[in-house]
Amino acid sequence: MSTEYIHSCRKADVQFNSCIKETFNHLRPYLINGIEELTVPPIEPLVIPKMQMENGHGAVRVRAILSNMTIHGASNYTVLNVRSDMNKYRIDLGLFIPHIEATGNYDVNGNVLLLPVRSRGEFWASFENVTALAKLYGVEVNKEGVKFMKTERLGIGFKLEKSDFKIKDAINMQNVIGEAMNVFLNENSAEIIEEMKPAASQAIGKHFKNFLNNAFLQIPLKVWLKDSE
Repeated sequence: MSTEYIHSCRKADVQFNSCIKETFNHLRPYLINGIEELTVPPIEPLVIPKMQMENGHGAVRVRAILSNMTIHGASNYTVLNVRSDMNKYRIDLGLFIPHIEATGNYDVNGNVLLLPVRSRGEFWASFENVTALAKLYGVEVNKEGVKFMKTERLGIGFKLEKSDFKIKDAINMQNVIGEAMNVFLNENSAEIIEEMKPAASQAIGKHFKNFLNNAFLQIPLKVWLKDSE
């Protein structure tokens, strides 16, 4: 196994959190093109076949299915800070991404601010100055005498400075509803995102949990955590 993309650390290092920060920043150029031997796909662009979100509380009560998503800008992340407890396999990452742009298909059914919504079609979205906190909860697993770390749960929280949406509604085409939905989404984007944050965070966490495990379950702990034996 090639290890050029691995920046290893030692738990005993007094600057361990800084080392883990460098590990994730070191990974960035390799993630852009993907890591073939780990079957980790490229993240520029990031392709997500399907993501489902459902929110049953508050002013936005919808079930949204996003599919065939292509996302640009995720590779331009910077790890701002790290807090960890590797005896418990806990890592918190503070991240910043200046710009994210996404396109794909959507299918939404429910109620938004008391208005019934049934819409399906294509979407475009952009997000500016995204700050996020990723909370990784891992466990040690043993495969044929070799120790690995598995991500059991990944919690995601995020804030956006600005967002824009455009949709091409295939159900309400050739009438004013599609354009009205565009205007409505943009004018109320902050409120809608705030209401959908729990559902979106859960969906994003689930996706990237699987993404991380593609790598973590193929790289022995001793390779990237030198004093883990």
